[in-house]
Amino acid sequence: MLELGRMTTVWAGLENGLLLYISRLAGYDALIDPRAAILLAHTSFQQRIEKLESLCELLSTNFPHLNDYKKAIRKLELAQKARNKYSHNPITYNEKTTELNVSRYSARKELKVVTEVVELKDIKEATAKIHEASCALHSLFTQKELEPLWDRK
Repeated sequence: MLELGRMTTVWAGLENGLLLYISRLAGYDALIDPRAAILLAHTSFQQRIEKLESLCELLSTNFPHLNDYKKAIRKLELAQKARNKYSHNPITYNEKTTELNVSRYSARKELKVVTEVVELKDIKEATAKIHEASCALHSLFTQKELEPLWDRK
């Protein structure tokens, strides 16, 4: 549970950073401009990624440091996938095996259920992917490499 809480907290930081950077690319000067917050408040994370990608593509001719935006976009997508696995699916304790399981459901055309064992290291890896995406986003905009916490000296 503690690691799920850590993952959720790191995710909130990534979401706020994404809001900030989209806002800045859209031309708003305030740290968190209320107009940008209104426009982005109810958009999905995927929609925010797409907005960031479009703005980077549009502005990269005037701001060459944005040319590497695709690396940051890829990390954002990986972070989203990792987070969604544990945030949108039930995690249950299996008394017979004494393991934790996560079950994912799909109902496109037919019901499909995939259940797999969850270990602490899996959730830590998801948290790491989210943190790496935050670092990549920060580096894209500041032009200063921000290494993940575990690589900093």
